[in-house]
Amino acid sequence: MKNIIMKKSVKIFIVGIFVLLIASAVFADTTQPDRFKLDFDNAYLMLMPNSLSLQIIAENNVLSYGEDWEVKQLKPYLYHLRLRSWQGFYWQLNTSRKEVYRVRNGQFGTLGGDHTTLPVTVSAVQNNFKLTFSDSYLIYSTASNSIQIVAEGNVLSYGANWTKIQMKPYLYHLKKNSWQGFFWQVNTSREELYKVTGTIGTYGGISEHKNVDVIVYY
Repeated sequence: MKNIIMKKSVKIFIVGIFVLLIASAVFADTTQPDRFKLDFDNAYLMLMPNSLSLQIIAENNVLSYGEDWEVKQLKPYLYHLRLRSWQGFYWQLNTSRKEVYRVRNGQFGTLGGDHTTLPVTVSAVQNNFKLTFSDSYLIYSTASNSIQIVAEGNVLSYGANWTKIQMKPYLYHLKKNSWQGFFWQVNTSREELYKVTGTIGTYGGISEHKNVDVIVYY
């Protein structure tokens, strides 16, 4: 009799654990995160000296055309770059030394200031210069429905010209408005990013998984 009761208790315990696991999975699928982060392995800034313009690119997609940036050339090999909202610092690119510095206590467009070397790799691409970042990401806040694109600890873009749509508590569509025929889809439950050929804000389309770490914060 005791054995029968014990077996029933074990079965009830196992069933309870199974139900708890299912409930946990469902809860994880439907819980809205506070924010999520897309960690880029392949992101860079492309500077075009002829036009003193730039593009910020990640995963082979343009994230910003630098509309809110300012670029000045001081010497044939020396450039100052800054997002116009930056306060108290800017970046200096030395194409001869192939180095990028964060400059404080200086004046944009003039020599001087305190220089800190950034871990950015500089390479020449035809007549342009490619600044490859060592640490870059996009972070999205669900409360404000806003994004920031960050590299080397500095905001490169606030995503003012992006469309952001929450499809489900765990499913988000992101699109720079100039992108044609595709958008990014983030699944925070699976922690995956996809490039989807289709119409933003709708289901379906052709999905291409991107090898990007999706970090979710609850």
